[in-house]
Amino acid sequence: MNSKIFDVELYRTKIYILVLLLSTLCLPLFFPSWHGKILILLGISWIFSVQRKQILRSLSENYFSLNSFIIIIIYLVGFSNSSNLKYGFSSIESIVPLLILPIIIFGSSYLLSSQVLRVLLISFVAGVITLNLASLFFISYDLWDPINLQSNIILANNAIVMIHPVFLSLYISFCIFFLIDQFFPLDTSNRTKTGWIFFSLLILIIYLVWINSRTGIFVFFVGALYYTFHKFKGRRRLISFSLLFLILILIFTIPFSRERFLNAPLRVLQGKVSTITHDSNTYTLIARKQILDCSIELLKGPEFFYGFGTGDFRDEIRKCYLSKGYNYAYRENLDSHNEYFAQLHRHGIGGLILFVMLLVIPFRYAFKNKSSLLSVFVILFALTAMFENVFSAQKGVTFFALICPLLMLLAKQQSVLKKQEESPS
Repeated sequence: MNSKIFDVELYRTKIYILVLLLSTLCLPLFFPSWHGKILILLGISWIFSVQRKQILRSLSENYFSLNSFIIIIIYLVGFSNSSNLKYGFSSIESIVPLLILPIIIFGSSYLLSSQVLRVLLISFVAGVITLNLASLFFISYDLWDPINLQSNIILANNAIVMIHPVFLSLYISFCIFFLIDQFFPLDTSNRTKTGWIFFSLLILIIYLVWINSRTGIFVFFVGALYYTFHKFKGRRRLISFSLLFLILILIFTIPFSRERFLNAPLRVLQGKVSTITHDSNTYTLIARKQILDCSIELLKGPEFFYGFGTGDFRDEIRKCYLSKGYNYAYRENLDSHNEYFAQLHRHGIGGLILFVMLLVIPFRYAFKNKSSLLSVFVILFALTAMFENVFSAQKGVTFFALICPLLMLLAKQQSVLKKQEESPS
């Protein structure tokens, strides 16, 4: 009888880990509307596989989930003060994974060994590479066309799954750092493994440049500089800086990248372009200047302290666009394109503090457990949040809510293993 019960529990555990594996694989591949379905399936398998005592023990020491819970509460309070209930509800719906996924991951921490955690994160890398390669079949133009390049990348990815180039760049950057952190220095005796790692890195780096996202490249380089200083010393640090320098040369050598990353920003800064034109390299910069202008304008009143409400801040920023004659931003219904401003607009200074704490908690955890990978992940996400409303998109919030807890558990387990190896027998 006992053996049968044990077999049933083992079977349920395997199903849960398999569903979790499929979730990490499918996160970059599925449309945002499918994320809720994946979450439900993952939740059901989790309920039947974990023990209540283990859940309570895991959550009692988890400030990350507590902070997420408080964020949900403040969203609900802001929703009650909103007149735009439709947008308020969609905002709450998009933020739900931030509460549920950490509870699932931390509540099943005793089931997830470091080896399992690595496999889960490798499956995410596999999903990102698959998405990148699949997009080739949906591009009919010249792959190196400087005019049509990014627009066709967007069309290709939308044909597979709706994902903004900034979020795809974020995924790619994280995958690059994960492969380097977990597999370098390489074991050259295993040629098959070495070949797959180099192939994966090559694909990821090519697509990072090819996507042509200014935000994505900037975030990657800042993260790479931090990671190099934090992770490497001596000769390895020098090699890393040399590789970054070569990538930088590549970006400014390729004509379409030089135009987008150097020439266009210079024209805007010099005042040669002050209005939105059909040039995709400059109109986004002008639009962001207009968005920043109105984002700051909304904070000049008492709403700085309590916000406009979960559902109303977008209406308020559109009113500003209209009053200032920013017709493109008004017509396209652009949001603040900055999660820090978005939290201030939604819920005031309290919302901003909670969002920052959500980043500080895993960052401190990374330093405590000496995890370069977790800390660079937080930096990548925090920098991306300066250019996009990361919690208004399922591709942003689900990525953070799923990957961050996995990295926190991996950091803790690797720290324990390292201490055991260093301690005298």
